[in-house]
Amino acid sequence: MAVSPDAPIGVMGIGRIGKLLVWLYAAKKQHKEIVIATGRKAGTSLDDLATYFEYDSTYGTFDAFIGGFNGKNAVAIKDGHVYLNGVKLIWLNEPEYRVPGNIPWNKYGVDVVFDTTGKMLDPTRNDDNSLRGHLNHAKKVILTAPFKVKDKGKQIPDDSITVVGGVNFDKYDGNKHVIISNASCTTNCCAPAIKALVDHFGDKFISYALTTVHAVTNSQSTLDVLPKDGDKDTRKRRSILNNMIPTSTGAAKAVLEVIPEVQALGIGSQASSIRVPVNTGSIVILDVSLLGDYDNKYIHNIFRQYSEKNPDIMYYSEKQLVSSDIIGSTYSTIYDAEFTHHRTTKRGDNYYTMVDLNFWYDNEFGYVCSLSRLYDLITGRR
Repeated sequence: MAVSPDAPIGVMGIGRIGKLLVWLYAAKKQHKEIVIATGRKAGTSLDDLATYFEYDSTYGTFDAFIGGFNGKNAVAIKDGHVYLNGVKLIWLNEPEYRVPGNIPWNKYGVDVVFDTTGKMLDPTRNDDNSLRGHLNHAKKVILTAPFKVKDKGKQIPDDSITVVGGVNFDKYDGNKHVIISNASCTTNCCAPAIKALVDHFGDKFISYALTTVHAVTNSQSTLDVLPKDGDKDTRKRRSILNNMIPTSTGAAKAVLEVIPEVQALGIGSQASSIRVPVNTGSIVILDVSLLGDYDNKYIHNIFRQYSEKNPDIMYYSEKQLVSSDIIGSTYSTIYDAEFTHHRTTKRGDNYYTMVDLNFWYDNEFGYVCSLSRLYDLITGRR
């Protein structure tokens, strides 16, 4: 199914990811118009919308985002619309447009919709208030989260796929796939690294365990609150301002989806997450077990070669980074070569090496840039 790279893009939901997605495309000016649907009851005035897009507590002002110190007056209201950097925002804020199947995307020429709400995750559902509802009036949907099938007996439909840049973009079939998940920000960080290791070591790759030390998200509580009925992870109801909060991550499962060789080779895997009180800037700590004797230089060379092959996805860094240094990074993953550690032991006739690897990622803007790369794939720009 052909889609035009020049058609207006559609964005449902303008939370953290939706907002920064609009920022990115307004900065690029690849489209004259961006059509947005808030997906929920929101501010009703154009001033509300303009102010929301003009300022950001993490990334500063939109003026500075596109023009540095010289940026000014990049947000304007004229003729009943908000303009960002000259790009017209068409705001569909009426109550009926909170249901995907009711949004007239095709009326505005939209081929591809980004669903950033985080609410509609099941590609097996086929009703107006679901991911598939967008297809009433658009050609394709990009989900900015992992799929989550409610009925455990159902399989992911053939017209749906999860893809990650630098890992399995080649599996996308434009004639077949209409619902495409970009997985999570954490999966976009760790999957390229795991793919590089699988491709290099094969069955000498014994196992890995990853922990993401992850910035706060809007799913957490600012201050302690009573858990909601049905909450399984009640720690998220504790104040993120005062705590490091252990929680779950679906990254291990998502990696198996995009790198099936992990399961085929019998590579052991596990994942966990700790939320910490920073706005953005996260790190994956990846501990791997390998059959054989390898030093840091050998490991560095694997990721140096991968980053050279995928220069917009992985950055190879020899700097002593901290989390604030990677805010605004466009990469999916940044290999911290300086913080790699290894230890080799011998058991019988075999050598075994454990390696501690660290990969930084801007879980907001870095993820948005991965969405842009996926959009370029779908529209034929990549």
